[in-house]
Amino acid sequence: MEKKLLLNALRGNAVENFSSADVNTAALADLLKEFGLSDRPTSRELARHHDEMFAIIVEALDEILPKDMQNIAGQWAEVISFGRDEQVVFKLGNAKSKKRARLSIKRGARSGIYRAAQWDSSLMELDTETFTVGMYVTLEDIILGRVSLSEYYQNILAGFEELIYQESVKALRSASTLAPASHIQNISASLDINAALDEAIRIAKAYGPNVSIFGFASELAKVQNIQDWKNADDRADVRAQGHIRVYKGTPVVELPNAILADGEEITWAFKEGDIFVLPADAKPVKIAFRGDGVLVEDKEPAGAMRWDYSKMMGVGLLLVDNVCIVKDADNATVGQY
Repeated sequence: MEKKLLLNALRGNAVENFSSADVNTAALADLLKEFGLSDRPTSRELARHHDEMFAIIVEALDEILPKDMQNIAGQWAEVISFGRDEQVVFKLGNAKSKKRARLSIKRGARSGIYRAAQWDSSLMELDTETFTVGMYVTLEDIILGRVSLSEYYQNILAGFEELIYQESVKALRSASTLAPASHIQNISASLDINAALDEAIRIAKAYGPNVSIFGFASELAKVQNIQDWKNADDRADVRAQGHIRVYKGTPVVELPNAILADGEEITWAFKEGDIFVLPADAKPVKIAFRGDGVLVEDKEPAGAMRWDYSKMMGVGLLLVDNVCIVKDADNATVGQY
């Protein structure tokens, strides 16, 4: 079948004079034609070609998922795909900046914690493990148009986006315990959030001109370019997304958080008191996708059926001297990490 048509359908793209719905319909028709089926196949016919059809869809997913994750996380992370038998190694290039990289932080293979390793070459090796995103959908749901290919893919993409943010924030949190004391600015009565950010940016830019600010909503909402919001652009940013987009020429990026448990008190995935100032050129976060994705049927005890898309992935952090952190001990967000 025509792969480009399937890729556009998964991404929900409209093509020339055809809407995204038209593209989805055409891609499904092409998929059915591949197996000699009509546009209204029976359940038996779908069952006969079930694995082969999903294999074609998974092959397309494997092609676009790393590229789309690069578009999402590319401002602060390098995303690379590796074959299943390849060694997961990143060439660091100019990541040393004006000083050598001091540490690489990566996930421990079994312990689930991060370990620090002295970096002494131009390569960084990364461990990978299997991550899974599931969706309650059947092949019949997709073929009959009850769930579009785009809806199916967007669920997978959103799941991996959340996983990558979680793993990245865990790595950055570990970095805050390893960074030089001079690169950690603690907000206090004598050092407000703007002054702390100014100092962190000044230090980070000494190693390279391009840096970005990353933080959670509750902390970024406190950052302002001019006292009392006299800047019209800032007021528009806050009205649109809750915080400014640019702080004194430095881009501001919001990190998402997720609720793990609620009740009398909400437990978030992450504490929100840290703001990270990271290099934009030598991207400190390394994301590796490894091997082919696997789609597995998972039948629930109650009779529902979920399709789990699993992919091997690793997330690591290269800690260079231009990583700076602003810490706010008064942020009351309760988080697990």
